[in-house]
Amino acid sequence: MSAASEKTTTGAKTRNSTSRSKNDDLAAEIEALRADVGAVTERLSKIATVGAKTARSHRDDAALTVREKSDALIDDLTTQLEDIERRAGKAVRRNPLQTLALAAGAGFMAAILLRR
Repeated sequence: MSAASEKTTTGAKTRNSTSRSKNDDLAAEIEALRADVGAVTERLSKIATVGAKTARSHRDDAALTVREKSDALIDDLTTQLEDIERRAGKAVRRNPLQTLALAAGAGFMAAILLRR
C-alpha cells in the first residue's frame, strides 16, 4: 500500500471510532434522560395518588360534619315542633270555641281566595 492510501485508511478509522464514541455518548445521554423522565413520571404519580387520598379524606370529613350538623338541626327542629304542638293542644283544650271560630274563619277566607 502506498503512504497516501494508508493515511486515508487510518483517518477513516479514526473518524469512525470518533463517530461511534459520539453515538455511544448520545445513546447514554438519551438513556439517562429516559430514566429521568421515568423517575419524574413515577414521582408525579405518587403525588397525584397522595392528593387524591387527601381529597377523599377531606370530602369524607366534610360529609361527616354536614351529616352531624344536619342531624343536630333536625333534632332541634323536631323538639321545637313537638313544643309548638303541645302548646297548641293546650290552647285548643282551654279555648275550644275560639279555636273552632278561628278554624271556620280561616276556612272561609281560603274558600274566598280559591274561588278567584
